[in-house]
Amino acid sequence: MIEAVNFCGRSGDSYRFERMGVDQDWVKVPGLVLFAAPEGRGWRVIRVGDQGGVDGDIGAFCRWREARRYGATAVFVRPDTDISRRRQHVADLNAGLEPVCSAGTESALLAA
Repeated sequence: MIEAVNFCGRSGDSYRFERMGVDQDWVKVPGLVLFAAPEGRGWRVIRVGDQGGVDGDIGAFCRWREARRYGATAVFVRPDTDISRRRQHVADLNAGLEPVCSAGTESALLAA
């Protein structure tokens, strides 16, 4: 299942993501991750973040669990190994897409 979707940030830049199956090893891909729910003919963005591609990354699973509570059924990944660039792109996407879940909620989940 390869479905490519472009999401735009506040800057107007378009970022191409590939949809991955929830049972695939999307956590092992360093880059941007976007969780979404179908809405009409498009997607409602639940959460945008970056990940290092580390197998067993508990933060990635917490983000996915939280996103599912808000209706996310799809995982989109944009591979990128540059952490600085990833964080810039995540900030741009968060500002432009206004996802349901903000990045600050992850700290609360990991503390619980």
